[in-house]
Amino acid sequence: MTPQLFAAASFLLGGLMLLSAVTPEFSDRLNTLGRWAQPAVIDLSHFAASVTGFLLLFISAGLWRRRRGAYYAALVALIVGAIFAVLKGLNLMQAAEMLVAAALMWPCRSAFNRRSRLGEPLRPAWLLMLAAAVIAMLWLGFFAYRETPYDDALWWTFLTDSQASGFLRAGAVLSVLSLAVTLRSLLSAPGARSHGPATAEEIERARIALEQAEVAPPEARLALLGDKALLFSPSGYSFLAYRVRGRRWIAMSEPAGLVSERLELLWTFAELADSYGGAPVFYSISERVLADLATMGLAMRKVGEAAVVPTHSFSTEGKGKQNLRTAVNRAEREGSVFTVLMPGEAKAVADELKAVSDAWIDNAEGSEKEFSMGRFDIDYLNQSPIAVVREQGRMVAFANLLMGAGNKEAMIDLMRYVPDGPHGVMDYLFTRTAQWCRETGIDHLDLGMAPLSGLEDRRTSPVFARVGALIFEEANAIYGFQGLRSYKGKFGPVWRPKFIAAPTTTPLPLALLDVALLTSKGWRGLLGLRK
Repeated sequence: MTPQLFAAASFLLGGLMLLSAVTPEFSDRLNTLGRWAQPAVIDLSHFAASVTGFLLLFISAGLWRRRRGAYYAALVALIVGAIFAVLKGLNLMQAAEMLVAAALMWPCRSAFNRRSRLGEPLRPAWLLMLAAAVIAMLWLGFFAYRETPYDDALWWTFLTDSQASGFLRAGAVLSVLSLAVTLRSLLSAPGARSHGPATAEEIERARIALEQAEVAPPEARLALLGDKALLFSPSGYSFLAYRVRGRRWIAMSEPAGLVSERLELLWTFAELADSYGGAPVFYSISERVLADLATMGLAMRKVGEAAVVPTHSFSTEGKGKQNLRTAVNRAEREGSVFTVLMPGEAKAVADELKAVSDAWIDNAEGSEKEFSMGRFDIDYLNQSPIAVVREQGRMVAFANLLMGAGNKEAMIDLMRYVPDGPHGVMDYLFTRTAQWCRETGIDHLDLGMAPLSGLEDRRTSPVFARVGALIFEEANAIYGFQGLRSYKGKFGPVWRPKFIAAPTTTPLPLALLDVALLTSKGWRGLLGLRK
């Protein structure tokens, strides 16, 4: 409780300094002080005291979060504030209180064990507390000097001549500092600049870790895109890919690597985010890590279901697969041929792949995605198998496959086709891909997630689930949630739940919005305004 106690003391003492700065000093003290101190010194001390009081309010947030830098800053502010309390109006009691607080804090250095960030943004709760304190002080000052008529000359008058002048200057400084801190806190992303895209060396380390991994979901290979930061375990055999947006540090899927290192890597990521004042968020995670995340005390909600086709039982026979048989027969009758490019073979047909991709993007009037989805990057595509469909020798569709640990599970990532291609070409592509996976020993083919699928709108369900279920049912005109699930459902998949996890203080809908903004590269992409 030591950091919290000193945070409260710092906030209280900062508020008292502001209270003293915006209300009249005792005249006899000012007269006594004026006998041996110049008016300019008194005015500068009054001005500095108001700034010091504001800094103590600001520093209290860092003390609460055990920042080492906030500890040292608070010691300096308390000692300097005591000096200014004497020089601005012989306020000996206030000076004594600040020196006592500094003396009590001095031996407690070990309680402040977190790294500091210069100008760290404040959380919304601290911003509200800071704003409330400043507004209260300004109101009190206007009330105290309500009988003093305003005059421009007050801005330049010494405190010993008119104490209202000190209030005007202090009030202006408090307003400017509050606005600056608020804008800095609202517009900044703690750690975003220092945790940017992975370097080429880190991407190569991740690729090697994936080749040796005991457990790795296919989505883990999205780390090879180079658009995410990578956090490695001390051994280097495990890693986690993430991006920072605002106060949320969003991990894409779960750790890849050794099972024995998974929980420790999750804790390391959560502590890293916390050290920057951020909140860890884990997106698109499976049931196998829920126990670890529950151990960490995170809140978890289902966000959809992944359509996973068991390849060994996949078949186009039966009444329910009539559409698939028709698509395959028609495609091959019209000259379509299915092949798979192995890793390293994509660059040889890079121009053809790009032509298909460009035609698909132009027809969709969209733009490339990132973070939770792949994008057209020939170096990225060259590292995975690519299922290709040609018609009369011309490439008309392709999809790259992300491979899981041990090459026992594959996931379709980038899916592109030309608008004038054969009818049902994607049905043909997916069907032949599932059959190819079965022939090559791949047990499961993941067709991707159906967002908000499987959420229950029941009276006792969480609000998050009920709203998600309502959107799934009623918002098809915007996204086509049901249509996407129905399309993937005709391949006979097993529906695996996908979850999002975050601290209980983090609004999960806002975390999902951040994921959407990262995937769409901002608001313009999310709203379809960027082609």
